[in-house]
Amino acid sequence: MVTQLKMERTKSGVRQWRLASLVGISQSELSCYESGRRRCPADLRHKIANVLSTTPEKLFPEEDFK
Repeated sequence: MVTQLKMERTKSGVRQWRLASLVGISQSELSCYESGRRRCPADLRHKIANVLSTTPEKLFPEEDFK
């Protein structure tokens, strides 16, 4: 399953290891979020969205933002 997070990261040209480093997590943790194996914490969603110049709602459409 390709998540919106992975599509946006790829479109932005940011390598997985680089994004993980910029937001302070391991590459394997980011991989779990990209594959949908783990839910990404709210604070981390915002950090990732900031680095990719988008919104958390676009990266994680399945999450409840209410």
